[in-house]
Formats: sequence, structure tokens, C-alpha cells
Amino acid sequence: MNMGKYLLPLLSTVVVLVSQLAHAATTVTATVDRNSLNPDDTLTLVISVESTEDVSVGQPSLPSLNDFELINQWTAEKAQSRIVVGPRGPTFETTRTNQFNYMLQPKRQGTLNIAAAEVVVDGKVFNTKPISVRVAPGAGMQARPRGGQQPGAGGAFPPPGFDDEEDDLFNQLLRRMPPGMGGNLPGGRGQPGESRQLPINPNEAFFVQADVDKTEAYVGEQVTVSFYLYTRGQIRDLDTLKYPSLKGFWKEDIEIATHLNFQNEVVNGLPYKKALLASFALFPIKEGVTTIDEYKAKCSVIPTLDAFGAFGLGKAYTFTKSSVPVKIKVKPLPLEGKPEDFSGAVGEYQVTSRVEDRNIVEGQPFTLRLRFEGRGNAKMIELPPFTPPEWLELYDTQNEARFYRTGTSYKEFQILLIPRREGEFTIPSMSVSMFDPSAKVYVKKETEPLVIRVGKGSASAAGSVAMPGIDGGKSQNAAPKDQTPRLITDYRASTRLSAAQTTLAWSGVFALIMMTLFWRARTELGWGQRKKDLMRQLKARLRRVEAKATAGDWRGVGAEMTNAVYFVLGEITGEGGANMEFEKLMMKAPPSVRRELAEPLSKQMETFQVLCFAPESVVGGLKDPQKLKEAISQMEKLMEKAVSLGLSSEQDGGSSSDPKAS
Repeated sequence: MNMGKYLLPLLSTVVVLVSQLAHAATTVTATVDRNSLNPDDTLTLVISVESTEDVSVGQPSLPSLNDFELINQWTAEKAQSRIVVGPRGPTFETTRTNQFNYMLQPKRQGTLNIAAAEVVVDGKVFNTKPISVRVAPGAGMQARPRGGQQPGAGGAFPPPGFDDEEDDLFNQLLRRMPPGMGGNLPGGRGQPGESRQLPINPNEAFFVQADVDKTEAYVGEQVTVSFYLYTRGQIRDLDTLKYPSLKGFWKEDIEIATHLNFQNEVVNGLPYKKALLASFALFPIKEGVTTIDEYKAKCSVIPTLDAFGAFGLGKAYTFTKSSVPVKIKVKPLPLEGKPEDFSGAVGEYQVTSRVEDRNIVEGQPFTLRLRFEGRGNAKMIELPPFTPPEWLELYDTQNEARFYRTGTSYKEFQILLIPRREGEFTIPSMSVSMFDPSAKVYVKKETEPLVIRVGKGSASAAGSVAMPGIDGGKSQNAAPKDQTPRLITDYRASTRLSAAQTTLAWSGVFALIMMTLFWRARTELGWGQRKKDLMRQLKARLRRVEAKATAGDWRGVGAEMTNAVYFVLGEITGEGGANMEFEKLMMKAPPSVRRELAEPLSKQMETFQVLCFAPESVVGGLKDPQKLKEAISQMEKLMEKAVSLGLSSEQDGGSSSDPKAS
């Protein structure tokens, strides 16, 4: 038998199959843009998923980054086609790459390890290789690019002759300006009474400035910081690489700019364009010296000379800049004169009490509202001691709080009370002590007494509530008269299906068809896979929360749980969640999530933010192991429900959330 004529086609087939299997492989890798860096530098961890097929890629599950702080994260996708010459001739092959980028800053010096990350691709788990990084003074000098640009940050490095430190092209152009338009700005003043800390080199392409309203404050006193971008060129694009972490402060967002709104400002005779980047209200947690760390941004700048009719070079140059850290001296609240009923309020507040209706009924609950409102962080205020008079019974207390962009806030306590006697009574005034940082003294404020009239309750009326019915509330117990049922004396078996049986049979057939179609669609489209991946990642984060709780690290519980909430909301909205406020993420969530979870999630978030940021005196009993366990359990249920509601729209063929802004 001549085997040659069969062997050649068989080998060709095997080669084609092996080639196709090799090309269809999926690879998952982890790399860093530098293995040696200075203690104050950052590095970028890139997890890449590369495949020649259209695969479903889940969000990587990062290892425990104990030695690093996660500064920022972003994703990128790209596709690349090439011609592959095979046994059957040339074919096009498309390689798709998903990149997950994480900017990390080391917390200590030495040899630090980044453990393996886990990525789920089409239901299969891939693990990256561990990475070692050396952190030491001077270690990153050779690896650091010229001009302070971070490698891997996504921007072009300045070419030779355009160094942003000295003797760059932008500086040369500015030096040719007429007298009085240039010069040195080692420091100076802009608007009257407004302090500036301008950079050593005033001719930089741009710089980021941190303005604070005070550098000395009491514990709990408000410090307002605003980060501004100053430039004398034309900003083409801006990428925030690092928001300030603001450790040691309770932080409230006043404004996070979504676009640059420039205003002209003259500083020491030099024209600048100035735009707000972010503004925060900060409240120091403990005494000592606390630092407002840097805001880091990358900008592409086109040099211009506005004084000569907006003459521009046309080419953009990319730089990375950071604001100068600002130290805040935090003083303890004075012990002298501190009253026993001090509620933790630091600031200038108005205190009021009210009830909706002063005519109430015996045995029926009503709500007494106690409201703090003014300048300061009202979220840190606790309910002052309240002992109801003997004719009242305390049933329950709740509270709600909000911080406004004007720098003011409020907290309102709802005290649910039940009157036990009829008559006219007075709810006595409530006295509250607070610390006024401007006057540097404790002050006491009192609410007005409230006169309440309690009417007699009707037990009989309460026991005879009419149920709504089709007869307009009349009794339905009376049977109609003269209605004798007709007896059926014979029975005939029917050989035909009844209408109900026919409907039931066709419903069963239809249900079987729909179940088959749904199963095929789920198999082909991968429905539910993303939900499983997200739920698995959520479980991993919750295990970290429980580990912190077991170790008694309640601060860590607050931080881990807050991060988990932002992660879940970021995933179901498609917004990432790293740099967006909680309220904005909720606005972009599907309607079912907003409708059912906005209020309970907001209240639970407040609990974990108190654990994370508030002074220990304010945290109080929240750090009790049993209360901590209950709070974790409640938040776990809420987040699992958020995943179920948020991703259920994928099975309906689309998302019901607001469209993502381009």
C-alpha cells in the first residue's frame, strides 16, 4: 500500500490544527515599569491579557499590597492585526490586549514583593508571576526619566532641549518677552491677602499649587484646601496621576473638577491662567503635625506667547508635576472648661428642635427632630444625653447628615417618642456644648421648650379598623338572602380538554421552549459569568475585612469596607470608582440599585467612614467587636444585592444605568 499519498495531507492537517491552537492561546502577564525606585517615587504595575480570540476578561484580583499604596488605576484595550503565513497560505490574525494599570507608591524601603495576581478569562483562572522591587534612596536615579516624567504614564517624554527644569525651549521663549513680562517668582502675592507658594522656577510649563486657608487648627476644626493648575501655555490634555491621600484627616469633597475652567490671574506682573482641580474640606483627626500630601498630574502643554497674539509652537510637550506638600499643625482641644455634655461638635453651629404636629394622640408615636447646622463637620456630632419626661417613652433614634459644597453641613437626629398620658405637656429645652475654634472657647447652646397637647386615644376605634373592600367599607360577613345552591344530580365525563387544561398544556410547551432558548443564549453569550466573577472578587475583599475585624484593626475594617463598596459600585456602573464620589457613582447606577439601595448603603457607608477617619472619641461603641460584626454582615448583604441588581440588566440585553460619559 502506498502510504505517502495519505501521510502528506495528514501532516498538513496536524500542522494547521497545532498552528490554530497555538495562535488561540491566551497569555496573562504582570510587569512593572521599574524594578528600582526612590522611596518617594511611584511605579506602574501592568497586568496584560493577550488573546487571538474575543474572550471575556474579568477584573484582576490583586494580591494584598501591604507594602504599597494604590494611588490610581486605569484600563486600556488595543487590537493588532498581522499576516500569518501558514500551510494554506497567508491569513490575518488579530491579537486583542486588555491592560489593567495600577500606580503604586511604596510604604517602606527595602526589597518589596508584589505577589501573584489572579485573572479570570472565559471562566478559566490565570495567575501572574510574583515581582520583586528594590526601594532605596538613589535607587531610581538612573531609571527616572528626564524632567520628572514617569515611565509608562502614557505621555511622550520631552525631547532634548525642552527640559522642564532649566534651559528648555519654553523658558527661552519666555526670556524673549518684553521687560516686565518675565522675571523670577520665588514667591509673592496674587490677589490682595492671598498667599502664594510659587515654584522655584516660575517659567515652568505648568505647576500645581495647593492653597490652604490655615496651617494651624484644632482637632476637628475645618481646614479647606484647594488644588489649582497654573500655566502660561495652552493645556491640551490633563491626566490626574494621584489624588492626595490626606491621611490623618476626615475628608469631605467640596468640588472635583470634571473640566478645566481657566481664569486669568496676574502674579507679580506675570499673566497666568488658573483652573481649579479639586477642593476638599479637611478635619484633623488627632493632634500633632499632619501633612496634606501632593496632587500629581500629567499635562500635555503647547507653549504660547499670548503677549504676541497667541503665537504657538504647535507641538505639545508632556510633563508630570506635583504640588508641594503642606504641613498642618494640629492642636488638641483644651481640657480647661470642657463641659461634661460636650457632643464632639467643633465649629459654629445653630441648634434647633421641632415636631411636625404639636397636637398628638395618646399611644401614637411622634418624632422630635434635633438639628445641628453650620460650618464644620456635623457628621462627627453625637446625640447629646436626652432623658424624656415621665409622660414620654423613648422608642427609637435615627440620624441623617450631609456636607454641602459651601463648606457647611448638618446632622439631624430623629427621636421617636410615644406619649403615655393625655394633657398638655412641655418637652424641656436641650442644652448642647460645642467648641468654637474661632473664639477658642467652649460654648453652650439651648433649644426652645416645646409645648405638646396630647389627646385621648380610642382603643375601640383602633381595634375596629375597616379593611378596604369592593363594597366601599361595608361589612362583608352578611350572606345574601334567598340564595339556595342548585344541586348537580348527574355527571358526564368529557372526552375533550377543558379550556384551563389546554391553556396549561400550551403554557408548559412555551415555557420549555423559552428555557431552551435561554440556556442556549446563556451558553453562547456567557450571561452570568461577569456576575460570578464580581461576586467572587467581592467575597475575597470581604474575607480581608473579616480578617481585619478578627485582628481588632477597626481602622482597617473601615478602610477595606469603604474600598470594597467603591469597587462594587465602580464595576456595576463601568466607572471604575477610584476617583469618583459615592453620590456620583450612585447616580450612574441602574435604577433598581438607586431605588432599593441608595439610602441603606449611604447610611452604612457613613458608619465605615467614621471607623476609618473619625477620632477614636467619636467612634465610640462602633468599634465593639459585636457591633462591628453586625455592621459587616449588613453591608455584605447590601453589596451582594447591589451585584445582583446591578448586573441583572446584562441578562436583559443591556444596561439600565445612565450612559457612560465619553
